[in-house]
Amino acid sequence: MLSKRLFSLIAVVMLILLVPNFPSSAASNEKSFTPEFFSFDHYPSYEEMNATIHRMAENYSSIMKVFSIGKTWGWDPITNSYDSPRNIWTIKISDNVDKDENDTEPSILITWHHAREWIGPAFNLYLAEHLVEEYHTNDTIHWLVDHYEIYIIPMANADGYVEDGNGNMSNLTGQSTGGWRKNCRDNNGNGKLDVIDKWDAEGEGVDPERNWDWHWSEGDANPNSPTYHGPHPFSEPVTKAERDLIISKDIDSFVVIHSFSAAILLPWFYTSIASSHRDFYYSLGKYMAERTMLDGNPARHFSYGQPYQVIGYNAPGGSSDWVYGKLNKMAIAVEMEPLYGNFFLQDGFHAKPDKIVTYCKDFYEAMIYFLEVSNTKLKPKDEAMDQPSPYVIWGHVKDNQGNPISGARVEIKNEDNGDSIYAYTDENGFYMLNLATLHHRYNSTTNFTLIAGGETHNFRANGSGRLHIEITTPYVPEMSYIIVPILCILIAIEIRLRKQ
Repeated sequence: MLSKRLFSLIAVVMLILLVPNFPSSAASNEKSFTPEFFSFDHYPSYEEMNATIHRMAENYSSIMKVFSIGKTWGWDPITNSYDSPRNIWTIKISDNVDKDENDTEPSILITWHHAREWIGPAFNLYLAEHLVEEYHTNDTIHWLVDHYEIYIIPMANADGYVEDGNGNMSNLTGQSTGGWRKNCRDNNGNGKLDVIDKWDAEGEGVDPERNWDWHWSEGDANPNSPTYHGPHPFSEPVTKAERDLIISKDIDSFVVIHSFSAAILLPWFYTSIASSHRDFYYSLGKYMAERTMLDGNPARHFSYGQPYQVIGYNAPGGSSDWVYGKLNKMAIAVEMEPLYGNFFLQDGFHAKPDKIVTYCKDFYEAMIYFLEVSNTKLKPKDEAMDQPSPYVIWGHVKDNQGNPISGARVEIKNEDNGDSIYAYTDENGFYMLNLATLHHRYNSTTNFTLIAGGETHNFRANGSGRLHIEITTPYVPEMSYIIVPILCILIAIEIRLRKQ
C-alpha cells in the first residue's frame, strides 16, 4: 500500500504533467494586423529602415537580431562623392536567435536588389514586423519562428535606393514608371556616378541581378546599360556578401523581391529551357499564386512561370539561378504589383504610398506559404523526377476537453509505399508537416494516413496545397514514457526510505 508521502508525490507529478497548456489564437495569418514600429503610409528612407529594424530587435531580442554582412560602395548624391559606405543590414528571426542551428533547422533568405522597386523594402519590413509581433498570438508564425531560421535583407542595394530618391516621392527624377535600377559602382573610376538617363537607369553602376556566377557571361556587357552584369561575377559588395551569407548559413531556400508585374518567377531565369525540378517549381508557383490577390481582390491572382513566359525575357547571371543551379536549393523570385498593363496608367516602379499596405497584403499569404515549405530538400537534378511536391498539413492535437497536447508525435504515412514523416506538437498543440519532405513523389490519388495520439485520419493531397486536420484524442501514448520512469523512481525512493 502506498504511503501518504508517496501518494502526494505522485499526485504532484501527475498535476504537473497533465495541466493544460492553453493555446494561442488559431493559425490564420493575415487578419487585423496593426504594425507597431512603422505605419506603412509612406516609403521608409534608408535611415528610417535602419532605425526601425534596430528598434524591433531591441524590443524582440529573444527572437530577432540585426547584423551587417558588409558595406556598399558608399555613393552619396547629396555630397556627390563616395563618402558614405552603408551597412548591408540583415535581420535574423528565430527562437534561438544567437545560435546557428542550420544543421538542425532549415534556413531562408529573403532579399531585394533593384533600386527603383520600392515596394520590395517595404514588404520585407512588413513581413519582419508580422513575424515578431505575432509570434505569441499566431500559431503558424510561432511554429515558423521556432522551427526555422529566417534571414531578411530588407534593403540590400542601399546606394541605389538613396540615388533613386531614398523613399521620398518628391525626389524622383522623371515619371514614377522609370528610375534608377542598378547599384552605384564607379565604372570608369572618376570618383563620380555618371548618369546618362535616370528615367531608364542608364549610366554607371551594376545590376545586382546580373552579377551572379550562373551563365554570367551571357549577360549584358555594356557598362551604361540598365542590366550591365559587372566586370566579373560577384564583383559587387552586395552580391559577394549575400553569396557568403548563403554559404556560411547553409541557406535552404531563397527568394528575391522585385516589382512590377504581379508574378512568381521560377527557374530557369537565364533560358527558356525547363529546369530539372520543373514539376516541383510549378506546383510551388501554383500554390503560392492561389494565395495572392490583385489590388485586394481575392478572386484575382498573380501569374507564375519562368521569366520568358510571364515577363517576356530571360535574365542570365541572376541570384535565384545561382542558388538553385550551384547549390541545388529551392530558389525563386517575385514580381510584386502593380500589373505590367498599368505601366503608363498608374504606379510603375514607385507604387503610390496609399497602395503600400494593399500590395503587401496581396502577397503576404503567398510568402507565408513559401516559408512553410522552405524545409524542402531538393533531390539531385538527375533524380528530380521523383521530387515530391510541396503540400502543407497542419492543425492541433487536443484532448477531449479541447486542451492542447504538447509533445504529441504526429506522423503522416504514404499508404501506397510506406514513406513517412513526423513532427511533434509544440506547446500550443500545433503541428505542421510538408509533404515535399517525403522521400518519394506522390500524386492526387495517393492514400495518406495521419496518426496522432492513437487517432488516425485518412486523406489525399488533392486540394490547393494546404490541408487542415484537427485531432482530438483522450490520451497521448508518448506520455507513458514520461510517467512510468518517474513513478518507478518515486517507488524506489519510497522503498529505500522504508528500509532506513
